[in-house]
Amino acid sequence: MGKFQLKIDVEPKDIPELDDAHKRDCADALKSKINGVMRYTMIFVAVLLVFFGGYSLFSFTYLLRMNEMLPQVPWSAAIFAVLVFIGEFPAGMMKLAALIVEIILYACLVLSIILSASLTAIWLVPFAVYGAFLHVGLITLLPIYKVLSEQKGFPEFTSLPTKEEVTPKK
Repeated sequence: MGKFQLKIDVEPKDIPELDDAHKRDCADALKSKINGVMRYTMIFVAVLLVFFGGYSLFSFTYLLRMNEMLPQVPWSAAIFAVLVFIGEFPAGMMKLAALIVEIILYACLVLSIILSASLTAIWLVPFAVYGAFLHVGLITLLPIYKVLSEQKGFPEFTSLPTKEEVTPKK
């Protein structure tokens, strides 16, 4: 059985001629994509920070017991993760500058992990690169979002019921 998936297969110039149901479908697919990217970023940052905290605690305990240090996870990775978390909120509002800043922060996160030569955190690099690609995908949806947000009734695209359709409660 095929998996149902919302897709936006309409050109931005054709959106004003669509009826409200199709506009609502486009808005729902767009909202689903934006929420998916935000969810991925929040989970990624939470996992990175839990890993950083847990590994730091384990490393400290190891230092106390064995008088020997383990390879360290770079502090810059945790700092860039927090900045990615903060930057995700304006990026979720589909602002081009915020999306570009998110991509740059992901790139800085990748570079900080790679340049630190920390083999304990290198497994985070593919997930950070994927997060950057998700944000590039959002940039490609900006023209559709811009046209949809200028339409009357955005984001629900439902007309209000008439007076006859609304029955007062007794």
